[in-house]
Amino acid sequence: MKILGEKIRHYRKLRGISQSELADGICTQATVSLIEKKDKIPSMEILVRICERLGITMNLVIVNDDSQIYSIISDIKKSFYQDDFEGISDKLGKLKNINVNNKQEIKLIHFFNGLIEYVTSKNYDKAIFDFNRAMNVNIANVDMYDILIDVFTAKAYINKKSMDEARVYYNQAKDLIKSSLDKIGDENYHDSILIYSNMADLSLKLDENQKAMEYANEGIFIARREQTLFKLDEMYCYLADAGTREGQKTDEDYIKAYVISSISENKTVFEKLKIKMKDMHLNIF
Repeated sequence: MKILGEKIRHYRKLRGISQSELADGICTQATVSLIEKKDKIPSMEILVRICERLGITMNLVIVNDDSQIYSIISDIKKSFYQDDFEGISDKLGKLKNINVNNKQEIKLIHFFNGLIEYVTSKNYDKAIFDFNRAMNVNIANVDMYDILIDVFTAKAYINKKSMDEARVYYNQAKDLIKSSLDKIGDENYHDSILIYSNMADLSLKLDENQKAMEYANEGIFIARREQTLFKLDEMYCYLADAGTREGQKTDEDYIKAYVISSISENKTVFEKLKIKMKDMHLNIF
């Protein structure tokens, strides 16, 4: 259970009473201060009496662990969509003192811990360890994150120069995609696009150019269907890189990636493409 101290403060202010007045005959003013500022959980008797004095029910100011865990993991996913890895790390810290029993949530926590090791710390051995812990959580139904776990495990092995191991997980991811096509199409479009975008990137790293184009095109189709710019610049960039390797004319795809990265303010892709287009003598103006 967690108490929402800010809610206590909100209702106290709404009633126009001070901390001392709220505490009078119930507890000390310091206790009220700790509740409001530090989310300190008082005894149930004190909490009941405080809520009675404020004229509210307890469910307005407390959340159980399950609700809290679900909320935090939902926020972690949003940070993932925004490439906000510092935000992911901060939110994972909030879960350290909470007992998590749901297997799906345990799997996701292991995955995101591995992701932080992979992206931020570049500790690829630890990342692989965490990804494998996620894989070993015994859940009957496959979901989108099972594919992403394989993808990032493969990427971690590539960074370790272990290409044979990387291909094992790459092939596992491909098999999961084949068996989950309908599910991917019906999933939250962010998750679907993340799968195809990362698979295009991974395919390029493994010199699977045709597969890179296939996955990039699948992701682009979903992004256009949903009318979103989410990862669209990156997918056009992967499509163009793969096409270039295959000897295809890719000027149009590079230009699309460049324009979209400018609109979406994706500085990483924009700066990369600015150099690329200069080298290719492409001028969109």
